[in-house]
Amino acid sequence: MNVAGGVKLLVVSQYFWPENFRINELVSQLVADGLELTVLTGKPNYPDGKFFSGYQAWDVRHERYAGAEVIRLPLAPRGSCSGLRLAINYLAFVLAGYFLAPFALRRKQFDAVFVYAPSPLLQALSAI
Repeated sequence: MNVAGGVKLLVVSQYFWPENFRINELVSQLVADGLELTVLTGKPNYPDGKFFSGYQAWDVRHERYAGAEVIRLPLAPRGSCSGLRLAINYLAFVLAGYFLAPFALRRKQFDAVFVYAPSPLLQALSAI
């Protein structure tokens, strides 16, 4: 893939490293191709439904992954096998994106926004 250097891309995905999703590989490749990437995501808790070690629910956290900036928004964990908990998890990401992303991303400009939403499509609301 050939992409002009200096392109600034915002990737919005509820799921991201250290969770195991294809978006991790895509972000690594796009950074290697010269894009400036920021990933807006939630706290990792898939597939077990509880936060990975070192993460807590209610802070905004800044990290780096493969040369990309990663901004993690507060999120309610999925829990185990409850449809209600899963719905709350999805809704929490949408609401955090709506209310907190403008502050977490302030003074940043992007050439494009890419949404990775394996389910549900509601995640795209955060990008809007």
